[in-house]
Amino acid sequence: MKIPVRRPSQGDDREVVGSMKPKIWGLLAGALLGLAACGPMEDGGGGVVGDVCTPNSTTECVPNGCCGRGTAAVNVSHAPNCSNVVCTPNDPDPTNMTVNNTCGLPICDSSGHCAVASRC
Repeated sequence: MKIPVRRPSQGDDREVVGSMKPKIWGLLAGALLGLAACGPMEDGGGGVVGDVCTPNSTTECVPNGCCGRGTAAVNVSHAPNCSNVVCTPNDPDPTNMTVNNTCGLPICDSSGHCAVASRC
């Protein structure tokens, strides 16, 4: 009984698989970097993804306006300077802690973006 001899042009299957590993890992790494660069896939339906913050932080997101007249949540680094603003009793929130006429609270959501939690 004769044992079939491999021709040199056939090569070894292990060589083919081994040579593909760097290519596959490179493609996978490139795809993951591409997805990471895109940011979150959805924004919860609000249309705009808020400023970046530490997920679930209670101090990094604040109103984008003074005296309760803000309409969104922003990172403290983008907050308006309310130190020279005098809120009146007619303003929705003299404490500067809410937005949308006291119906929203600025929060940092679990995806790490400032958002407004509705309470009305």
